[in-house]
Amino acid sequence: KQWYQRRVAITAGGLQAASHYDSDVVNYGQLASDVSNMEELGNLACAQARGCFLQVSAAMEACKAANADFVQDTIDAAESAYKENFEDKAAAFAKSSKGSLLGDLASMALDRFSSADDIQDFIEEHLTEGVKSDASAAAEEAQALAKGWCDDGCTSSTARFLEGIFGHMNGGGCDDASEFCGECQSRAASYFARNQLPCCIEKVVRRGIVAYDYVIANYSEALESYGAAVGGGLSANGLAEAQAIRDRVVEEFGCVSAVYSANRPECA
Repeated sequence: KQWYQRRVAITAGGLQAASHYDSDVVNYGQLASDVSNMEELGNLACAQARGCFLQVSAAMEACKAANADFVQDTIDAAESAYKENFEDKAAAFAKSSKGSLLGDLASMALDRFSSADDIQDFIEEHLTEGVKSDASAAAEEAQALAKGWCDDGCTSSTARFLEGIFGHMNGGGCDDASEFCGECQSRAASYFARNQLPCCIEKVVRRGIVAYDYVIANYSEALESYGAAVGGGLSANGLAEAQAIRDRVVEEFGCVSAVYSANRPECA
């Protein structure tokens, strides 16, 4: 019953969010008015996520105890469901979108992965002991960070800050939440002149930066290799689209970083 109530709450929240953002352009006013819904879901996750995980984990263990082939049977069933319901649609999308970034990526994925065994082989090829160790450490760090976030009531304090800054940013030339550089950046900076970023957010940001630096220091060569392999499989139009997206992301990140760097809070 508790699991069902959680699912109902999450599904209702998702449907409400979909309706709220049913527009061609989303502005910061829409984001501000939806923060309370995100806050409710965040606090629900803090209160129920661990219990839900334990219930699912116990059910999985019971299934494995009753059927030694449960995991493989589940993988086989998922593969069959994909082939019966989605494979033709995925192939049709790749064909109709040929020459675009998404179409090229879909074609590459379909060529590379034709079965669950292909996916498993790919994972085993790249999942070294070092990657496993780093992934395990990252999972433990994420769990500790999430626990600290929930224990300190960070969801609600963050929600109040976001309501304030989104409401302040909305209007005055800042009318598209997908664009930060320019007027939206100026309005965000003016809000920070009178309001400090909550230390809850600062802590997560700093941990994220440390994790990013670690990945770049230890996996940059592999990432560059993957990027080159993907780039080599793109059409001229797909590659141009990817480069345009990269340039846009770099520009927007630079604007966000500039506001953050100039307004870092003093936290213990």
